[in-house]
Amino acid sequence: MNIEQWIFYISEAYKEARETLSPRKKEMLLGELPEDSSSLDQPTRLGMEAGVIPKPLEIQDESLNDVIDETKELVIRYFFKKVTLGETFGSITRVEQKFGHSLEANYDISTGPFIDMAKTYWTYQLEVKDLFPKYHNLVLAQVLLEVESRIGSVFFPFPGAIILWVRQRRETQRELLEEYAPEMDINAFLGNNPFLGTSKGRIAKTVFSEKVWVRCPNPSCLRFLKIPNTVKRLEVTCPKCKKSFLFPAEELHWLNHLPPYLHPTPHKIKELENLRQLWGIPDEVFATMGIAGTDWATEQVQRQLFERGKDEAPRASDKEIFREIITSRTENRMPFGLDISEEEIDKAMESINSIDDLARYILLKESKEPYWPGPLGIRNRIEEILRS
Repeated sequence: MNIEQWIFYISEAYKEARETLSPRKKEMLLGELPEDSSSLDQPTRLGMEAGVIPKPLEIQDESLNDVIDETKELVIRYFFKKVTLGETFGSITRVEQKFGHSLEANYDISTGPFIDMAKTYWTYQLEVKDLFPKYHNLVLAQVLLEVESRIGSVFFPFPGAIILWVRQRRETQRELLEEYAPEMDINAFLGNNPFLGTSKGRIAKTVFSEKVWVRCPNPSCLRFLKIPNTVKRLEVTCPKCKKSFLFPAEELHWLNHLPPYLHPTPHKIKELENLRQLWGIPDEVFATMGIAGTDWATEQVQRQLFERGKDEAPRASDKEIFREIITSRTENRMPFGLDISEEEIDKAMESINSIDDLARYILLKESKEPYWPGPLGIRNRIEEILRS
């Protein structure tokens, strides 16, 4: 698809929202971004030019930022509108040529809302890629690529080192569909979805074969162990203390928003749910800003990383794993990571001899005003419950 054809679709997206793509907005979208910074490494630069990695839209012009944000939102709404209507952005034949077979064969699903989504998404993705590398610096191309990246990462994720619990993905999918595609049979979409492991076929089997980390709820054990990645509730037996338990312990929406290794023990879950209900805190806010924002959660992350490090590198010493955990959290590895130099890491490692030492060090480096203190000290109360 060429530039003018994409402008037509964006104009249609504006019309759907009873807005107008004015000549000025069109001119902004057809403008070019600054050339890539010389500080970018070659793989990143090539990835951006090829349309594999979206280019950060760091623009000083507030009016242009407004147009970019507005256009992204309207294109997302237009995308889901086409999904519900069973429409595509181009010929499905191109997609079949890419896969070597039909989408129905690829996903082992013949009909239903998931296949409708797949057809809309993959035609969109292929048509967007037509703009790269030639127009990689065009504002329009980057807007379209960001929309593709957002939708694809949630609904059509590529396999990688980071395993996301499928219940977390399901909650994210449900929220987006409720927002952008309320006319869809959402339960049917979620209930027959290979990337959630709720359908048949090779992709669903691959999801189930992935492993996620959970904690044994036995207070005298609290060992981290791996279980299949599934939306189903499982009965798990800890190989160390032999305690059997259900995971998740309760069918609560806020638990689905948390990584499995951040699930509190059952009696704490009940106390936390009472607190949440008392103050009427939305499930996602309670999970992501209330529990995941506590010092307790920060400690659990370090403990889980340590167990995962031992699992992936059984010959590595504890000190080597501790160092790798710290290094993985620096600005060299994470865009918004901790500002720690190699020299500082060397110094810190002199006094880090246990997982407790590591957790204390990370908490010290991350110590700052809580970003969600909560009304009347609710965050402090959450911390108290988690540590009781």
